[in-house]
Amino acid sequence: MSSTPSLKPRTSHDPAPDLTSLVVTHRAIRQDLSRLAATLAAIGQRGLEPGQARAVCRYTTALLAAIRAHHDNENDIIWPLIAATARETVDLAPLADDRLIVEEAAARAQRALARFAAEPEAGAAALQASISKLRDLTDEHVADEEAQLLPAMRRYLPAPAYQWGERQVMRKAAPPGPQFTVPWLARHARDSELRPLLAAGGWRARVVLALSRNYARLERRVFGKHASSTTDFAVRRAGDNRPPAQP
Repeated sequence: MSSTPSLKPRTSHDPAPDLTSLVVTHRAIRQDLSRLAATLAAIGQRGLEPGQARAVCRYTTALLAAIRAHHDNENDIIWPLIAATARETVDLAPLADDRLIVEEAAARAQRALARFAAEPEAGAAALQASISKLRDLTDEHVADEEAQLLPAMRRYLPAPAYQWGERQVMRKAAPPGPQFTVPWLARHARDSELRPLLAAGGWRARVVLALSRNYARLERRVFGKHASSTTDFAVRRAGDNRPPAQP
């Protein structure tokens, strides 16, 4: 942590950190697990559409990788910043224990995805069950984390320290991760959140979002009418105030 900015607790005179990127990431994970579980349940009732199995595999692989990366980033970068500034006012141990349970559920979902990839029709029910379980555990974990940690971050974490953490997260991201995560986060961001979200990601995030057609195409193949369109991304990049499609 020697290369970090000052980790003295934030004072009332210091700017509060902008936690938009963290809030949007949590929302994206929760909403996507929910709509993926619903899509898999629909597949169990009506079967797969042509080409949908491969798209589901690609999307679910990317989503699980994004969840895993988020957990790693919290563990390696964000939570140490909180511990260093909030000190004894927060106890990360219970949340860390809960996250291990979430990570075990994600590993089970990864194994179910492998079975689905081999036999889509036979493996759809098991994948749906594992994603649903992961959704439920994630909902509970994120709710606890946001209730306990976000107020402490806003109170004790200096804005420069959190901005440093965001930069480290971006530097760790290796292709093809950002090609999924940047448009994925933009898809789940509200209009008021898109600008600070892109500011946190820097120029690379803006370039990736400008080339987001592949993400939008994959999303439509998986979710159909519940997916955003390439027009949604183009409109929002242009600064239109219309809201994005909601899942």
